[in-house]
Amino acid sequence: MKFGDRLKELRKKRTDLSQKKFGEYLGLAESTISMYEQNRREPDYETLIKIADFFGVTVDFLLRGESKETQEKVYTEEAKKILNDPKFFIAARDGKVTDEIVDAALEIIVEQLKEGRKKKI
Repeated sequence: MKFGDRLKELRKKRTDLSQKKFGEYLGLAESTISMYEQNRREPDYETLIKIADFFGVTVDFLLRGESKETQEKVYTEEAKKILNDPKFFIAARDGKVTDEIVDAALEIIVEQLKEGRKKKI
């Protein structure tokens, strides 16, 4: 499945969202949205981000079809690598690192990774 196919599928799920309305939201002509959905044209990076934000999906999903669950796994794996790096030491008051501390740290790191990727794109 290509970008345009995923875009069309996402838009069609929103029964109230015509190509014209969606184009107005993005500041684009209805014909441009049509071209995207026909895989005859691709958006620039800025527009791609707007589309991802609008539908609450990742740019990776739009481009490669990766689900949020897949992305969460990637973020979690990246976070675990950071936690296991000796340069980043997490210490508890009593000196013991519990599962709860690791889970909380993972959550924070995953959110930071997500934000960092949003800003890079």
